[in-house]
Amino acid sequence: MKEKQALTTGDVARFCGVNFRTVIRWIERGHLEAYKLPGRGDNRIPVAGFISFLQRNNMPVPDELLHGGHRLLLLTANEDFSAELAACVRKAGWDCLLLNDPLLFGYRLAELQPAALVVTSASAKDSVARLLRDTEQRDRLLLVISEDIASGNCPESWHCFQWPRDQQALLALLSDSSAS
Repeated sequence: MKEKQALTTGDVARFCGVNFRTVIRWIERGHLEAYKLPGRGDNRIPVAGFISFLQRNNMPVPDELLHGGHRLLLLTANEDFSAELAACVRKAGWDCLLLNDPLLFGYRLAELQPAALVVTSASAKDSVARLLRDTEQRDRLLLVISEDIASGNCPESWHCFQWPRDQQALLALLSDSSAS
């Protein structure tokens, strides 16, 4: 599906788990960008516009639509701010997969080869560092985001942010990284 430039209302409905009539309503109300084909007037939704729609509405982007996109794995220890953090990440243009099981996190790391990893505790950072030694080497954005992290305690090659105080700095870093 990576070659597709546009999707049908049926494609979008399937990705979102809704009826195709709901997709048509989204188009009619201006929530979803689309154009009509000449003749029958069928709607087509540009893939980039659909991905933007998903991100604006904090919905996951299907793997098959990510063109080497910006996927981020978030390993959380059930912190209260995890949902807010995931929403923030999506606003910056990243597809976020939120996990609280370290074993599943390691599996998804190997399977998906995400462009960024986020942990919400310093101890989780050490576990992820061990996992990274056993995976394919590539440039990844490594982030520790916690309510009680001190910026001076940030290890080399990691970016540390205190939540929610450093939210704007985090957004700036993620937005800069998604633009490149």
